[in-house]
Amino acid sequence: MSSASWLITATPPTPNGDLHLGHLSGPYLAADVMARRLRAEGADVLTLTGIDDNQSYTEAFAVREGVTAATTASWFGDRIVRAWERAGLRYDVIGRPDRDAPHRELTARMFRQLYEQGDIVARTRPLPYCGPCERWAFEAYVAGTCPHCGTRSCGNACEVCGRPNDCADLGDPVCTVCGTPCETRDCERLYLPLERHTETLRGFWAENRMNGHLTDLCHTMAAEGLPEIAVSHPASWGLPVPVQGFEDQRVYVWFEMAAGYLAAGAAGADSGPRGPWGGGRRVVQCFGYDNGYFHAVLFPAVMRAFDPGVPLPTDFVSNEFYRLDGLKFSTSRRHAVWLLDVLDDVPADHLRIQLNWERPAVEQTDFTWDSFDTRVNRGALTRWHRWLVDLARRCEAADATPTAPGSSPPAGPAATVARLRRGTDETLRAVAEAYRPESFAPDQVLDRLDLLVRQAAATGTDLERLAGRPGGLHEALVECVRAELAAAAAFAAGLYPVAPAMAQQLWTALGCPGSVEENGLRWAALAPSDVKVGELAGECPLFLPGSRRV
Repeated sequence: MSSASWLITATPPTPNGDLHLGHLSGPYLAADVMARRLRAEGADVLTLTGIDDNQSYTEAFAVREGVTAATTASWFGDRIVRAWERAGLRYDVIGRPDRDAPHRELTARMFRQLYEQGDIVARTRPLPYCGPCERWAFEAYVAGTCPHCGTRSCGNACEVCGRPNDCADLGDPVCTVCGTPCETRDCERLYLPLERHTETLRGFWAENRMNGHLTDLCHTMAAEGLPEIAVSHPASWGLPVPVQGFEDQRVYVWFEMAAGYLAAGAAGADSGPRGPWGGGRRVVQCFGYDNGYFHAVLFPAVMRAFDPGVPLPTDFVSNEFYRLDGLKFSTSRRHAVWLLDVLDDVPADHLRIQLNWERPAVEQTDFTWDSFDTRVNRGALTRWHRWLVDLARRCEAADATPTAPGSSPPAGPAATVARLRRGTDETLRAVAEAYRPESFAPDQVLDRLDLLVRQAAATGTDLERLAGRPGGLHEALVECVRAELAAAAAFAAGLYPVAPAMAQQLWTALGCPGSVEENGLRWAALAPSDVKVGELAGECPLFLPGSRRV
């Protein structure tokens, strides 16, 4: 059992719309699944996320809808939290900048300190401006051609290549509100030159575990010379810049997020002046690749400049885009399957199974209702449910005829049962490895668990023919049922982080005590050996296949 302390973060989403399946497939499920597994191992785990209230995308949505940014942030923020809860995602800390004084206070303190020590400097540079809207066009308000990869990009960062831009270097910039081509005007803003932090960042990258795509991004940026990043913008939405002469500008929201991670949960936290980031916790951060530069370059530079002793993440768990009908899920473009809507018709655990199986870990994957029906309803759920029905029948058959004293199964059936027990042990070892942050692969977890069900079902089907037979043959069925029940308990323990409600139903139906999280890793000791199970599948309604689609 693990005695380590962990902090697992998931990128705060922007409250410019509801959560969709693309969101769920990425950092939010990853953080929840990892945390559940680590808690089951006995670890002290704190999960942290938030709502990115002050994003320009929040205000841009409000502008288009004719409402206030504050109303938009509060409305969608509440709905996002509700969606997390309904999807079975548990977070210990959810930072809400509009409600958390420590967030605002630490952001101002960090910004002011970095400015005073020379890490933030004033620069006058061109910035797109929309004449008809009478608005400076940055981030959500401007789109053009990415100067690095040539694809269409919004201001400040490109979703496709992950590289930052300075807005004015976009090709053919246009206003995203009215569609008018932008002019450029000189604007004095505050910048954070990243180049001076290159050696610190190289040292951090050498220690952090991240995938190849993100590693390549970091080292490519460093090889070309790290850029200067604008950390203030002329705007009215967001936190005021705490520097004289720039009070009418707002703190760049991604600088704010670095402070927000440190501030979230700090009020009343028992882990010292750094809040949850203190206390010797190992930090794992979950995010999409489009947010990779922020987490791997900007945040560690800001955090270390503010506090050289702050513990930086040991592991990054990133993901690529999850697509719908071949295009990226997008809140701003309203191209999505909305989570709150689909949860009215589909059990959360069924969605969790599909999205963990299709998680876009290193390449983009595509959601379709046909794939959901094939993989989950007509695939896994049908197999798992049929196995439980058959196992209950075998339990009845094994119990119907007493075993003869001194009888033992013949060598052939005994070897078959032994293979199932070995398969169960090997499956749980592979599952444990696939749940670890440094090798996180929930699709492999589900592959191995599904294979275990197939093996157990095949073993039971083969040896069920021996029911009531003399000469140790019935005893072979009894041993097979015991091995299958043990496999079912192990299956529940392995499935729990991905599909917690389903796992708990099975655990309880097997007669195992308490919760899977508290007792699941003791499955071998707790699995029933000769109890009468009865209608096993009937006590696990979530294992029933659902309807094809919403």
